[in-house]
Amino acid sequence: MRPWSKRTRLTIIALGVLAVAATAIPMLPVWLSHPERPAPQVGKAFRAPDSVPSSAAPSSSQSQTLVIDLRDDATPDAIRALEARLGLVLTPNSIHAGSGKLMRAPVPAGRDAQTLLQSLRDDPLVESAETSVIFSTPERGLKSGPERSATPRVKPSTKPRRDRHSFMPNDPRYGEQWNLRMIGVPLAWQRSRGRGAIVAVIDTGVAARDSRRGKRGRDFAQTRFVRGYDFVNDDNDPYDDHGHGTHVAGTVAESTDNGEGVAGIAFEATVMPLKVLSAEGWGRSEDIADAVRFAADHGANVINMSLGSAYPSDVTRLAVRYAARKGVLVVCAAGNGFGEGVGYPAAFPECVAVSSVGPSGEMAFYSSYGNEVALAAPGGDMSGGPDDGVLQNTVFPVEQGGAGDDYYHFQGTSMACPHVAGVAALLVAQGVRDPARLRDFLLRSATPREPRLRYGAGVLQADAATAMAAARGRERGAKKWLFVLLALAILVVPRRIPFGLRLALISALWSGYFGPDVAEAMMGANSPWNLISFSALLPFMAFWEWEEGSGSKLVAAFSLGVALCLGWGLMTGAAPFTVSAFGKAPQLWTAANTGAALLLAVVAWHRGNARA
Repeated sequence: MRPWSKRTRLTIIALGVLAVAATAIPMLPVWLSHPERPAPQVGKAFRAPDSVPSSAAPSSSQSQTLVIDLRDDATPDAIRALEARLGLVLTPNSIHAGSGKLMRAPVPAGRDAQTLLQSLRDDPLVESAETSVIFSTPERGLKSGPERSATPRVKPSTKPRRDRHSFMPNDPRYGEQWNLRMIGVPLAWQRSRGRGAIVAVIDTGVAARDSRRGKRGRDFAQTRFVRGYDFVNDDNDPYDDHGHGTHVAGTVAESTDNGEGVAGIAFEATVMPLKVLSAEGWGRSEDIADAVRFAADHGANVINMSLGSAYPSDVTRLAVRYAARKGVLVVCAAGNGFGEGVGYPAAFPECVAVSSVGPSGEMAFYSSYGNEVALAAPGGDMSGGPDDGVLQNTVFPVEQGGAGDDYYHFQGTSMACPHVAGVAALLVAQGVRDPARLRDFLLRSATPREPRLRYGAGVLQADAATAMAAARGRERGAKKWLFVLLALAILVVPRRIPFGLRLALISALWSGYFGPDVAEAMMGANSPWNLISFSALLPFMAFWEWEEGSGSKLVAAFSLGVALCLGWGLMTGAAPFTVSAFGKAPQLWTAANTGAALLLAVVAWHRGNARA
């Protein structure tokens, strides 16, 4: 059989590519939409905290300090030239800000801050420039402080009902943790306890160890920690002098089954403590952006931010985007605004915004909500009494209204947020590391509630989420065994094919069968580049080069591998694009590419045999 002409091959490839590409049209709106979410009404989800000195309040700080995020490849000479041009003195925000080129600059006397900002934004060396934005713990935005009870609540443990299918920790006050049982954590513990996952808690710090600033929290002796940083005091001791951050970290990974206190959700996970909020509960956008980058650069899988502001910060959003590109899931509290209006950074589309429900599963009276909410989680509702708050160990200083190191019922979206981060850590330990896939599992496994404006996809469910991840793990194992069987068949059955060619065919089959999965792991489940890696385009391109002889047979094996990979995803629901983002739109695209790759495999094998 004579080889096809270049024009014939080009026509075949062009028609094939256009035919399957048309099925991707329903997915394009998701990639093309970049929603810029409006700022919530100032003073609704969060307010400038009353305890912040007047010199640090947003209206004043904006005329004092500029925050500049330079391009990461900015050289020292280029930075000095920028300083000379604008008459500024740029200093790194911290010792860790050098690689990210996050700088601060005081506004020189007699200069206009807005004019300088515009000049900076127009400079190609600058990615973002803004005035420092104040962030706070949500309860600091509400004068009455609904997020915590003023004293520890001590009462006999209410023993939960034993279930032979769930893990029962021996912590004496575990019975008071209605919130863990509400989302199915005891059943989830049978599948995962978080080992290997790293959760960065960006907050007021964590009482992780004894230091000159205080003692370790009594129920954190077995909790794993990695090195963190204090961006408020610029040192390596991110100790909690407020109490908020330790309570949040406790929900994520408080020591469990140790005969002391209460339990944490992912108690075998590792916590990275990053202090960005002061003892009074407030902090600056540059420190938060710095901490987000630190977490992403030092191995965090999940970031928990139970903090916020009514003012959007561009440098913070750039940091969140950076973390997402590095494979980190960012979970944020929606805010305690008593109504519609989600604060920042939760309102950024890169973040998972969490609203709060009480023991009844209904939205808590204080919780902010809005279109940005991804899902709801237990945050407590103490309108019926302190026992309906979220109970964890923390070091609640006397000067902050507490009684030192003890167990406290807090309430707020700050408490709901680490429930999501903790369950995400359970999924990470099961091998789900892509933030798009993590988000998808969290949202699809949630118990649906209406309206979506309040609950997003629904109320968090750890049991269903970990079951979904376990099923995906079994499917991946079965997929590997299928390849082993196919490889053995190629080695044993086709005796007329030289042994060397059979090994080459197995390699080509492997490339098509697992190559798309490798691409997804590198680029993310929802990357537009998956339109190429999970498609028949690459086999068509290979066929352009080799459409006869042994080369065509290798193309056939590669095409068969791609067809099997896509067909497996179609059969198991493990397509590269997540259901929560694209719905059922990818099914037609996947089916079309499966058929195209399979047809190409048959044609290429026939062309190869014809020239043998």
